[in-house]
Amino acid sequence: MSNDDIKRIIEEATKETLRESFTEAGQKYIKAAGALEQRGDFAGAEKLYQQAAATFSRAAEKYRTSKSFKNAALNMTSAGDVLSDMGQSAQAIAAYSQAADDLYAAASEHLMWGEDIETKKGATLAITGSMIYIMIGKEADGFHRAKTFSAENASKMMFPAVVRLSQIPQMLESAIHSVDVNAFAAAENAVVTELKTALANSGAQEFSKYVDKGLDMVRELLRGKLKVPKIITQLDLPVDMTFVEQFPLRVIIQNVGDGAAAQLTAEWHIDDGLEHVSGDKTSTISSLPPGESVTFEINAKSSQELMGIKEYSILVRGSYIDELNTEYSLQAGPGTLILKDFKMSEKIIRDLDVTEARVGILGSTIDESPLDKDPMRRILGSLSDSLKQVRTGVEEKDLDAAKARLGVVNQMVDAMDAILGDEAMMEAIAKTRNYEKNIYAKSVLEPMCDSVISAIGDQERKMESEVSSIKTESTIEAEKKKRAVSRLTELKAKTSEIIRDLDMIYSQMPSAATTEMPDEAARRTRLRSALESARTKTVDVESNLGNITKDEAFTTGPTSDVPSKAELTLVVLRSLRNNITQMLDEKKAKLE
Repeated sequence: MSNDDIKRIIEEATKETLRESFTEAGQKYIKAAGALEQRGDFAGAEKLYQQAAATFSRAAEKYRTSKSFKNAALNMTSAGDVLSDMGQSAQAIAAYSQAADDLYAAASEHLMWGEDIETKKGATLAITGSMIYIMIGKEADGFHRAKTFSAENASKMMFPAVVRLSQIPQMLESAIHSVDVNAFAAAENAVVTELKTALANSGAQEFSKYVDKGLDMVRELLRGKLKVPKIITQLDLPVDMTFVEQFPLRVIIQNVGDGAAAQLTAEWHIDDGLEHVSGDKTSTISSLPPGESVTFEINAKSSQELMGIKEYSILVRGSYIDELNTEYSLQAGPGTLILKDFKMSEKIIRDLDVTEARVGILGSTIDESPLDKDPMRRILGSLSDSLKQVRTGVEEKDLDAAKARLGVVNQMVDAMDAILGDEAMMEAIAKTRNYEKNIYAKSVLEPMCDSVISAIGDQERKMESEVSSIKTESTIEAEKKKRAVSRLTELKAKTSEIIRDLDMIYSQMPSAATTEMPDEAARRTRLRSALESARTKTVDVESNLGNITKDEAFTTGPTSDVPSKAELTLVVLRSLRNNITQMLDEKKAKLE
């Protein structure tokens, strides 16, 4: 529809509004809004829908003023429909509520005539108003209004058909409160056979759809209280099948709800190119209780022996009903069945054997490589575990996962082969590792060298201190010996003088021969003997003093003559320090 056509419709709607033909104006606004929606102008369409709802409300007000309540109700339901489609639920409920009130007002107008036909029309409109209340979730108001209407007009509603109509709200209320499916079925039957027929006879069939929506709401209310079935499905399709094999197709249907699924039907839909061999393509069971499952199976095969790989779509569709006879659909799939001209499992097993052999060879290569063995062996162990999982996957028919895992293992083996076979990289790794070892060795040697040299230096300084102390003590001892030797020498010299004095006395002493006196001669002899004895003893003393001065105990050497052990220790320490320093310097030079 062109822009000009849309503008023309809007202009016509405006003119209808000016002529107070609000119903026709509202319908034209809706038509123009639908055209704008198709063109993508949703904002413009929303404005027109809003105008349509307002116009229907004005039409209802006009009819209400003229006591034409049925037309007022019809316009209010139209306004409610527009507002509901726009998502304005509060305004829509208000419009539907007003429509229900208008229907009750129209019913009262009909009952004023006192005729059976008019009474039936009035009862029909009143019950329809109650159904609208139920439709918008105000079932309590709907049931209350119906009871009040029946009580107020009991004397007029004696006609059997009218009585049956007036009982419909009570039947629905009783079914909801007692959660009685059979009671609801009876009420539903009364609505269809009595109320909807009466609406058609009363020229008010436009309200039938709201009656149906009211029934749907009652059904939902019951469903919220009833135990409802819930079906889940799972396709079980074979794997690793070829074009020449016959294979089973299974569907597992499980009821995980609270109620039984009745009249459950499932039908297989398979692609062209697959041939149904056996089994029922359509299966039906009367009831599937909650918590139970059923499996349907057929056998099929490819209709042609093709080459390569081909995919086929498998689908199961069906339906079931609950206690309210509400029908639900079920579907399993679509699933993909893959047929090949070879067995994938056999190919994977062959590739697996080759890969296991490669992993074994890789282990020997790792033992001969300069790389760290433990990390590589751990990786190799993980690869072996993955290969075991591949074999398990083949046994469990999880071929896609097994194939993918085998591919990853082969990629890892290829990568490790490439690493271990790259001589340049191995040389670079060895060079880097040697460099790192040298750096580490230097980092260990340097502090060790400093520590050893420091320790030797401490010992050397300690020995030098001891040698210095020994030298000092030796010098003091030598001085003591010199003083003692000097005193002994002086004593020897004095002893020599005494000997000379004794010799002089002895030479000057008269001998016994020069006297005639025996006593004098004897005295002189004793004196000379005493002098000779004294001289002899003095000579012995002089000789002993000479020997004492020459004794080793009084012999002193140079001050540098320290004890040989201390000197030797000092020499050894100095030599050891020099040798260690030289050795460590050579080692450090090799690590450069």
